[in-house]
Amino acid sequence: MDNIEGRSLVNSMFSRAVAHSSGAGALRRFAMALMALTAAVTLVLTWPAQTARAQGMSLIRDAEIENTIRDWATPLLRAAGVAPESVTLRMVNDDSLNAFVTLGNKMYLHTGLLMRSENPGQVIGVIAHEIGHIAGGHAVRLKDELERARMLSLITSALGMAAAAGTGRGDVGSAVILGGSQAAMRNLFSYSRTQESSADQAAIKYLRATGQNADGLVEFFDILGDQEMLLSSQQDAYARTHPLTRERITSLEHAVEASDLPPAGDTAADRMRHARMVAKLVGFLKTPGVTFQRYPETDTSLPARYARAIAWYRQGKLDEALPVIDALLADYPDDPYFHELKGQMLLENGRVADSLSSYRRAVELAPREPLIRIALAHALIETGDDSHLEAAREHLAQAVKEEPQAGFAWRLLATVHGRRGDMTMASYAMAESALLHGDPAQAAFHAERAERGLKTGDPVWLRVQDVKQRADTMMTEMKNDG
Repeated sequence: MDNIEGRSLVNSMFSRAVAHSSGAGALRRFAMALMALTAAVTLVLTWPAQTARAQGMSLIRDAEIENTIRDWATPLLRAAGVAPESVTLRMVNDDSLNAFVTLGNKMYLHTGLLMRSENPGQVIGVIAHEIGHIAGGHAVRLKDELERARMLSLITSALGMAAAAGTGRGDVGSAVILGGSQAAMRNLFSYSRTQESSADQAAIKYLRATGQNADGLVEFFDILGDQEMLLSSQQDAYARTHPLTRERITSLEHAVEASDLPPAGDTAADRMRHARMVAKLVGFLKTPGVTFQRYPETDTSLPARYARAIAWYRQGKLDEALPVIDALLADYPDDPYFHELKGQMLLENGRVADSLSSYRRAVELAPREPLIRIALAHALIETGDDSHLEAAREHLAQAVKEEPQAGFAWRLLATVHGRRGDMTMASYAMAESALLHGDPAQAAFHAERAERGLKTGDPVWLRVQDVKQRADTMMTEMKNDG
């Protein structure tokens, strides 16, 4: 309502200013001033734009990579006094170099950043910096600052238009508006720089507390320093949304020089996990040609073999992919992620029954990985054999218990319950799935169907009430957003 009223007020004042303004030049200057203010606020509003866009971004999930990132983040979160389980870590399928946090303790890392990183310390440094934003409550505070800037822009526009209308001089109105735009920009740029410096210092603190130095963060900022030499349109998103200053880099360099601690992630195990992560992302996200060029046959390292196996599989050449993954399994028989990849290769090439043993072994080796359980349940369902439905249900129930935000798992649960004739639980699972996929109307529809078959007060009935309430809130928000 405030936005609508504000726009109505400004539009009214603008009409009056134009009607009374004398001189085309003054009017042009006035209009340019108004556009400058609008541009200033729009530019500032792009900083947290990821917060609004995150829901529509292409998020990708991978048990191995998420496990690696989670293991690196957990000690830093504890050092920051943030409960690790309260933070959601996700990858955005975007080739740009960026990372950000949003309301609700959600941290997003772009795949471009992960693939561009040269060592684990650089990724760990970025994670530490983003945790600094979480611990500092910067997302909430930035939202408040932006609201103040928005109100300032509306008030300044209204005052400028009133001045122009009252005096009949557009230059008077433009002076008011330009002064307001400059003040808004100064305040917000200053606030952003303060937040970034605060997150830097917090990152150094958390790294020290976990026995690591900030070498990787400095190296990453050196990459960003190169980005800042580019035009804004050519910069990666991190350079635009995390403004650097020479003072920030110098401060970090001094912290590293004064530290006798080893660099973050400076162990053979971490270096291998990083190399595997990069190889896996390249294999899945880059073209096979790029993958084979980056990891040629002459490279017999584990990460290179991993990347080539994925590239062959993506080309549909199972006769080339399977020997590579089988060779890796011969060398590393207890690696759950190699078993998972083999299961995926077989399942997606129509060899559903053959995929079960690989997925089952992966679950045995990594029982706390809900994404692998979901993959096994999917394969069990795809066999078409109803004797597998109870096992699929058990795996999915365990998966959503550990990760209730897994929308695909809820959809699979709906399939299982539907095939077993339990339409009440099928409707409930569909309601959860619809809610997670941003379809509140369908969520409410299925929740009401489920409610009719549930006993008042039982746990699922209570959860259905939560789903209905959340769906109603979402529909109201969508209606208000227009």
